[in-house]
Amino acid sequence: MASLKAAVWVLFAPAVATAQDNPDFFLPDLDSDLLLMAELVEATVTFVDPTGIGALNDLHFGSLDRNLSDQESVTVAPDSTVTDSANRVVGGSQAPASLNVTATPGQAITILVDAVDSGAGYSLADFRCKYDVGSDTACDGPGYSEISVASGTLLVGVTLVGQGNAVAGAADGSFDVTISYQ
Repeated sequence: MASLKAAVWVLFAPAVATAQDNPDFFLPDLDSDLLLMAELVEATVTFVDPTGIGALNDLHFGSLDRNLSDQESVTVAPDSTVTDSANRVVGGSQAPASLNVTATPGQAITILVDAVDSGAGYSLADFRCKYDVGSDTACDGPGYSEISVASGTLLVGVTLVGQGNAVAGAADGSFDVTISYQ
């Protein structure tokens, strides 16, 4: 932590205190009508490394039955747990997204998922994140706060909610993950 020092000067009239008021108090003889006093004030500055984020693996739901009806859902949690409300997962692998986050260790950071672009026939909702050894926490809406490590893994899970109009074929969506210092 760097420290800058600045002096704050305060001017008082000589009547503030005199040796007659307090024999232990000494004021030098001044030719001026004003008494000059100083108090040191420190300005603190913390320099941090820029935050960094890089995708390691995309989020995978695998293959889902296109008959995923309105409000049926499949959730892939940050710990890789898969919850399928109507047995619509028919194959492939399911895995949360993983990203590498770099920041100055010990600093408070905010992790936020936004700019969600769902694919045709479904919506993405209830994003959950797990950073380094932290707990599984909601990270959409206002995001969530965590204490940074030099380099840690961020796992992102989400719930895919059917809209009842999916067609066969790829229907990829996307979302942004933002890391910032508080």
